Amino acid sequence: MNLCKLELMKIKVSTYLWSVVGIFAGLLALGILFLFIFQIEMGGNGISEEAALFGNWNGLSALMTALSYAGFSIFSAVIAAKVVVGEYCGRNAVILLCYPISRKAMLRAKCLVVCGITTIAALISNVFVIGLMYVAAEILNIEPQTAAEHFFFLVVFSSVFTGFLSSALGVISAVVGWKKRSTTAVIVCALLIVCITTNFITISPGNVLGVMSAMCAFFVVIAYGMYHSLANGIEQMEV
Repeated sequence: MNLCKLELMKIKVSTYLWSVVGIFAGLLALGILFLFIFQIEMGGNGISEEAALFGNWNGLSALMTALSYAGFSIFSAVIAAKVVVGEYCGRNAVILLCYPISRKAMLRAKCLVVCGITTIAALISNVFVIGLMYVAAEILNIEPQTAAEHFFFLVVFSSVFTGFLSSALGVISAVVGWKKRSTTAVIVCALLIVCITTNFITISPGNVLGVMSAMCAFFVVIAYGMYHSLANGIEQMEV
């Protein structure tokens, strides 16, 4: 726990909080814009299959969750690039490796900080974005189709999965960046995975929890295995 506190002090969490605020503001702006898309389509000649996604709360929730996953995956990768790759592959690596502390314990603290910040930020952001979208819809008299039963719990659990997925992707990207000895590789890896996987969340809005739980299990297992590979590699690094 003390190692985690030291890591939080070292990385200046306030800097990343502003990033969270930026992601939140961007997602909220997009969410409010999405509320109008279905209304515009209804005033035209017909409703396209793509626009139908914006016509109900389940579709809107899945879409915003997918965007949140993309945004916070990059956010997680950026933190991991600084906290893990930047330190173990930078000029200060010799000092870091000379600390009279278990290398695995130190790496574990770094990864816990990355995952903790990402999960909490993604959870709070996604819940508030969708909640404020609902408030905005009421104020603007925009009425997407009624949400499914227990919609609140759907939003909360999908937000939790978003945090876990983004955290796992951050760890995976960090391992790739460490192997390449490049912080840029961390961001590129995260972007590639996000581009490939984000659409899976919106394929079936009615089964978003099932899809996300499967994705979460898959990526967490991979991240766990890659984390141990990274820990063993750092344990064997020469000073």
